[in-house]
Amino acid sequence: MRANIIIHSISGNLYLIADTFAEKLKERGIDARIYGVNDPDLHLAANERTEAIEYYEEITSLPEATPEKLTSADIIILGTPSRFGMPTAEMKAFLDSTWPLYRKEGLRGRKFYGFSSTTAGDNDGLLAVSCLYRWAEMMQLYPIPFEPYIHLENEIMPQRPSDMIDTIAERLAEMAGLPDLGL
Repeated sequence: MRANIIIHSISGNLYLIADTFAEKLKERGIDARIYGVNDPDLHLAANERTEAIEYYEEITSLPEATPEKLTSADIIILGTPSRFGMPTAEMKAFLDSTWPLYRKEGLRGRKFYGFSSTTAGDNDGLLAVSCLYRWAEMMQLYPIPFEPYIHLENEIMPQRPSDMIDTIAERLAEMAGLPDLGL
């Protein structure tokens, strides 16, 4: 079983969450890989925000997410920062690139999980992640029956995910590894 985790990480928080998810999935025997969406302006964020510099190299060295990466996965996991209750423009551009897969029903039946980060409160993050779940519904993916993770950041300085992320990732990996999800 293969899980492709596709993220748009700016300051490193979503990268750290995705890395923890991948680690816990691998512990359960799932081939988990992390991909980043195209962000040609990421260097600007790294120059403007000191906390973005810390994980800049790791984020920019991620293989680029493509629609073909989705078709090679049994489990699709998406992570996006919230911008005004929506996914970032970069994540939206990636989702828009999957239109041909929608038309061909090319992802039907795969498992799905979404997560987000936000500086504007849990509801803002939940709105962004609900857009990811709406995309998954349109693509005929099956949501993993596990509550979406919303990472709340401080507006002045992003907060790195706490130790709680390990527990969340272990539970997600357990749910993702179930053979039929009760379908």
